[in-house]
Amino acid sequence: MSFFAYSPFETREAEQNAQILFHASRSAWIKLNDTGLEIARHLDQGESVQDVVLHLRKKYGITHEIARGDVIQVRDELARNGFLQPEHISRPFRSPTLNSLFLHLTNRCNLSCPHCYTSKPGQAFTQDLPSALVSRMIDELADHGGTGVTLSGGEPLLHPEIKGILRHIASRLDIRLLTNGTLIDREWAEFLSDRGIYVQISVDGSCSEIHDRIRGKGSFRKAIDGVEHLQGAGLGDRINFSTTLMNQNIDDLTEIITLAQRLGVPLVRFLPLRRKGTAQSTWQTTGSDLGIKSYTRFYDDTHSLQTIIGTNIEISCGLSGFLLKMPEEFEKDDIWCPVGRRVVVDFNGDAYPCVLMMEDEFRLGNVFHNSLEEIIQSDAMAGVCRALSERRQKIEKCAVCTWRNLCQAGCMGQALDNKGTVWDTDDFCDYRKRAYKEAFDKILAIDD
Repeated sequence: MSFFAYSPFETREAEQNAQILFHASRSAWIKLNDTGLEIARHLDQGESVQDVVLHLRKKYGITHEIARGDVIQVRDELARNGFLQPEHISRPFRSPTLNSLFLHLTNRCNLSCPHCYTSKPGQAFTQDLPSALVSRMIDELADHGGTGVTLSGGEPLLHPEIKGILRHIASRLDIRLLTNGTLIDREWAEFLSDRGIYVQISVDGSCSEIHDRIRGKGSFRKAIDGVEHLQGAGLGDRINFSTTLMNQNIDDLTEIITLAQRLGVPLVRFLPLRRKGTAQSTWQTTGSDLGIKSYTRFYDDTHSLQTIIGTNIEISCGLSGFLLKMPEEFEKDDIWCPVGRRVVVDFNGDAYPCVLMMEDEFRLGNVFHNSLEEIIQSDAMAGVCRALSERRQKIEKCAVCTWRNLCQAGCMGQALDNKGTVWDTDDFCDYRKRAYKEAFDKILAIDD
């Protein structure tokens, strides 16, 4: 059985003979010349180093030392990248582990955004996760070796016991707070800074004219004031913007990046609009003009702008499944998606595997009745992890795709949003294929 998949690349830029070798079941790849590929194939077939050396000497008339040096070099490179290891031939599978929480603390909010995925038109009641329940979850997470908590809403700063909640969490775990920023004054900024909290501010326009049209009059100035208060309190390197792409701001997105650069905000995250919650009823005004062409143009513009800006600001453009190297934190099971490592809890206590999968069919339990351990080890979570691992082979077009072990069939949650099933790719499959092709063409063109 072969331990790797061979995929030749014809490049316009590269005159040297070069190929990219992809692992059959993992996200690993290496660049080899024709001789290196020949050596790899012989090693893959179970031949010893000495056998391959003899083959090279006979075929090319080279010395033993040269042939052995070439074989050892290729063998070591294969080993470093996880090839030729029988234990790695099986497809990676995620074993559910409790690493982090994403809590929707409350449905209270001081804004009424037309693209909110957690609220629904006419929703009048307020609901909060009780602070005692939050404390219980935090303690359980910390006791299981968890690392952090993301707090969202609604607007989490409106939870009636938010300061007590933040104090307790900060004593045990890292916190990322998702807020619209309009409530952050100097006092709040000092409170958050004292606990080293990461703060994500929602910014949907580069100016008040665009942002306020989406989030309400005066909200832009208040959000920017909040950023400045946080910077003044020493949290400058722990702030990021978050922007949802929609009809109202699709032509303003690169200006938001420029705004972040001007204000000294180190990271901007862009998120696709979801047809959920309020956005479902406002789709004609928020999302009807959006399509894959709009996103593609934005991704291309973002790439060009980032090249111009350099490395002083990080841009996350919402394109899941495009990566050339597995992040260190995911190397163990070689799956880049965080599903199976995090529990998402709604303000009514229902638990889900992902913010993008908050549907009844993926409900894992309820924290009023179930411990986090019961939820993470549930049959429902195991089923989601199994799907996460198997999508790249069970989705027909993925199974025959060169990039399947890199993109891993794209984002499972976005596929659910876009196609109504996790057994399909998301809407960005074709764009990723193009991006991978361009990336590896450049890699092949590099004169090693």
